[in-house]
Amino acid sequence: MADLWKAGDEVYKTIENLIANKANLTPLALVDDEILVVFKEKASKNGEHVIAGKTAKASALLAVVDGDRDWKFVVTLANDEWQGMSDKDREALLFHHLCACGVEENPETGKMKCFVRLPDIAFFREEVEDYG
Repeated sequence: MADLWKAGDEVYKTIENLIANKANLTPLALVDDEILVVFKEKASKNGEHVIAGKTAKASALLAVVDGDRDWKFVVTLANDEWQGMSDKDREALLFHHLCACGVEENPETGKMKCFVRLPDIAFFREEVEDYG
């Protein structure tokens, strides 16, 4: 297994800025300090496609290991890809992964439901080529 490490303050500052300034991310203000971002050494691949990051709901195991925080999401980023990105590309990657973090508050109970959202658009290049 590749070495993992927690992202530095600059990543969390970018996340705070995105949540504060992007209307679609406003619900994440409820959990902005419960999004864990970690780096791994190398990107995964799916066939020829490089996977620069992944978003997942936080495992209950994290509450056991780090009892100080109730993590809701874990964003894992590939350091080898991150290092080759511009600041704008890094921000776009973080924005993509934050968009995957879904939060809904029950207005009656105040209880939050957290889930990983799927992208609104998903298709294969061949679909577009053949069917538009």
